Amino acid sequence: MRLTHFFTYFRNLGGVQSILKRHHSREQDSHFLFSFEANNFKEPNISGLGVDGWDSIRCIRKKLAKHSDLFPDSVAVCHNMWGLQFLSELIPAKRRIGILHSDWTTLRPFLQSQKELLDGVLCVSNTLMELVAECLPELSKDNRIQLIPYPIDGVPIMPNRMSLVKRPVIIGWIGRMQEEQKRVDRLPSLLKAFDDAQIDYRFELLGDGPMQEWLEKQLPANRTVFHGRKSGDDYFSTLSKWDFITSVSDYEGLPISMLEALSAGVLPLYPTIGSGGDEYAEKLSSNFVWEAFQFEQAASKLNLLLKQPEATLHQSRLNAVNLTARHSESEYFRIFDSFTQQIVDLPRISNAELPNRPFYFSDQLPFGLMTRIWPNGCFRRND
Repeated sequence: MRLTHFFTYFRNLGGVQSILKRHHSREQDSHFLFSFEANNFKEPNISGLGVDGWDSIRCIRKKLAKHSDLFPDSVAVCHNMWGLQFLSELIPAKRRIGILHSDWTTLRPFLQSQKELLDGVLCVSNTLMELVAECLPELSKDNRIQLIPYPIDGVPIMPNRMSLVKRPVIIGWIGRMQEEQKRVDRLPSLLKAFDDAQIDYRFELLGDGPMQEWLEKQLPANRTVFHGRKSGDDYFSTLSKWDFITSVSDYEGLPISMLEALSAGVLPLYPTIGSGGDEYAEKLSSNFVWEAFQFEQAASKLNLLLKQPEATLHQSRLNAVNLTARHSESEYFRIFDSFTQQIVDLPRISNAELPNRPFYFSDQLPFGLMTRIWPNGCFRRND
């Protein structure tokens, strides 16, 4: 049975996009449909709806209706289940599978809006699995909720590092420099805590974004390096020189950048926000996590780690590398293929025949405005 993947964007450089590109390289018979992309792809099996923030739910539905013929006789793979609550009857697939890549502030009510629309969900962290089971109890039977390890390329051999004695500790951060989710406005407070704790450090950032200029003014110039956006060998060459990687995000699913760092022996220094990231850090030791967002505690934990013998830190690096052993592309697709076949073989539990969507005044409003002033209005169901 062929697959039809559905998501928002494909051309962005995000974690979900990296997964979708792996699927596209591997699945020649699958089709890929993206809401917020223009329909100008050269590849014949990729389509875009051309949605933008000014489109209403009503407009989005009209645009998707023109592509509904992609779904019959296929398994719909709905990444982050975007829009399923108001688009479901326009996705008439044999089965609907969700892949939950991310966490966000309204995830719980969003998941509750997906009841009886899905036949199974793959999750990238145990925390997300637990939340899906709580919000969608109909999926708890027959192993319809499973964990899938994010694939990473990683580094073939953990690089050697100079002793931390008599040199600055290198702490890194990766992401889009923005306030929403990534909360880079917190980085000056984190670095001030490092300064107050008299830690000899260098802070390096990989990525770019709208707040880069602000960060360049706020962070101490003599301790900060902005590498910009890098990829491939340049990316891993920079990443592999770090001692620690940190985050100040409000929420995360399981950051691929963190897994890539662990694969190079970079140690985590993560806030406990209930993400897959701090779950991995805690597997190494409680010293690698700090209470969000107690920056003084982060500095204190780092000082404790820097006082450990070099042999102890080296063992922690080896343990970090081992944590990523199952995060290979082959293991990801083994689980994906097995789960998809399992869901096809099991009886369908998602609603096969959904009523036409009733009239909602909110469906006439620009979707971008809705998500800001009344996000719960986006969760209104067809039925």
